[in-house]
Amino acid sequence: MNAGFWCVWFVACAGVAKLLAIAENSLHSCGYRRVTLQRVRGVHNLLLFSYPLLLIWRVGFSGPKWATAANTPPLTMATALWLLPGMIGFVLLILSTIRHWRYRPPAFETVLRSDVIDVAERLPITELVGNGRAKWLAKLPYNQQFQLEIVEKSYPFARLPKAWDGLSIVHFSDVHFRGPVTRRYFEEVMREAAALQGDLIFFTGDLMDHRQCLEWIPSTLGTLSAPLGCYFVLGNHDWYLPVTDEMRQRLQSHGWKDTSGRVIELQRGEDRIVIAGTERPWMGTAPDFTGAPAEAFRIVLSHGPDQIDWAEANRVDLMFAGHTHGGQIRLPILGPVYAPSRYSCRYASGVFYRPPTLMSVTRGISGREPIRYNCRPELSKVILRCG
Repeated sequence: MNAGFWCVWFVACAGVAKLLAIAENSLHSCGYRRVTLQRVRGVHNLLLFSYPLLLIWRVGFSGPKWATAANTPPLTMATALWLLPGMIGFVLLILSTIRHWRYRPPAFETVLRSDVIDVAERLPITELVGNGRAKWLAKLPYNQQFQLEIVEKSYPFARLPKAWDGLSIVHFSDVHFRGPVTRRYFEEVMREAAALQGDLIFFTGDLMDHRQCLEWIPSTLGTLSAPLGCYFVLGNHDWYLPVTDEMRQRLQSHGWKDTSGRVIELQRGEDRIVIAGTERPWMGTAPDFTGAPAEAFRIVLSHGPDQIDWAEANRVDLMFAGHTHGGQIRLPILGPVYAPSRYSCRYASGVFYRPPTLMSVTRGISGREPIRYNCRPELSKVILRCG
């Protein structure tokens, strides 16, 4: 057997897997309906598992027969075409791995608190894992689905008015009410959110995956309140359901304010901030800041991080996003592989500064599949300082 062939085979397969992940991540950011994305996933899976076998057959044991040749045969055009996608993908894999390792939060970030609360130690696992085909995932060994990380950070902003110095915002996203993770878990998370005592509370979408879970709202998000209000946008999983309008009505009946396509002004004395929201590309339109005071500090809720270009162009000061779940599974060395964004995993989670916009992307609270490795669910509190 030719060891060189198997090395090339491994590199090519890893590269094709990377290309397929990039393609799927990008398509999941384009506003397609779930049925289309399910077909995309089917094609993705077919190519992911068939390419390694076809490469063994076409290059290893037929054609140039690299796998059995004593010496590596000359590279033919046909062999090069089979290997080319894998080689391109492997280069991209190396580049994304380097970017993952080079990531650093902004130098002006101050971490005030970072704690992990294992909800499975507070409550029996039988109270946390419910029904559904995916429930077995929640019981996998070392799964971090119930290990909630609570972080508090502060950032200085040159444009923040002095009257708003110390403004605190509690942010969470992607709860995905569905069934495999029970309402009891989310009630516990909401208690932790309330305990953070933010001036504002933001939720950035993906409330549920089953319409029956509308009844979960009163005992979860419905229990939250904040001195300056609770604000939300919805996400693509909410858009997939035929009850989006009812979700909005239920949340609003519990005091939440819908920011989608809107610009809401808050004032302290003569100093103002504006809060806006966008659910693009799935729903609504972008908020229009032309009617807002030019000097007002701008905060945006976006379901996904792909709106960062729009935020930067519209001089948004602070943007909160979710959607990517941090990748849910972050591989050793490589980091996250799947994150539904046209930037792939670049903005899977973390805090990013693209002047003048600071963007905070949370890992979310849950997911359609309740599985997390090296990627705990996240509840955050951000404190704004005059800088």
